[in-house]
Amino acid sequence: MKLSDAKSGGFYKIISVKEPELARKLGAYGIFAGSIVSKVGRGDIELATLKIGTKDGTKALSGSLGRHLFYKSPSGEKRSIYEHETGSGFIVVVPKMAAKDMSKLGINGGDTIQVIKKLPHMEYITLIGHKTRCRLSEAHAACILGDGKQFSFASKNKDFIVDELLSQETYSQVMAVNGIQKGTILTLEGIETGKSIHLDDYPDMVICTAEGLRVFISEKTAEKITAE
Repeated sequence: MKLSDAKSGGFYKIISVKEPELARKLGAYGIFAGSIVSKVGRGDIELATLKIGTKDGTKALSGSLGRHLFYKSPSGEKRSIYEHETGSGFIVVVPKMAAKDMSKLGINGGDTIQVIKKLPHMEYITLIGHKTRCRLSEAHAACILGDGKQFSFASKNKDFIVDELLSQETYSQVMAVNGIQKGTILTLEGIETGKSIHLDDYPDMVICTAEGLRVFISEKTAEKITAE
């Protein structure tokens, strides 16, 4: 199938690239026939992970959860928390679909929270089970719970035992590919600024490599890439 037709959020193997020049450009970034990449919708990338203040302290809220949360404007209209003024408190509205995951973060509808800031694209260099190494985004780290906290706030070079995984509908493949599940031991080795490049001026989607590189591409370019 064409990569443009692939479902967002999944992992795919690149089979071929239609144009030699495009193949050369992708190869320069380590993407060849046989490479495994994940595809992410542009809208999902633009919903940044949020650092929020709650009654129980600071939390990291992934875009996959944050997109469902609202507050009521003075006129009574429901507005996305991404539209709220940074630093000021508001009463959060949590829809039923997100209630279970949000309660695991200690946040319930009617609670007062505040958006502290939008987090930049970061990569968490992580050792899994003392054996293999991977890079997790700030959104993935925010959805891994263990030792009474999120992996976003894990101590460097100390074992972190996974207790819960949030946003399973969105990140189940990411966690499965990396072998992360309840009981897995993770070790945070470091955090680095995430790397991104724009292959097209007006991208519609993003493909992410195993090394954590985000490549922004257009629908037209994705049509030239065959994957399975």
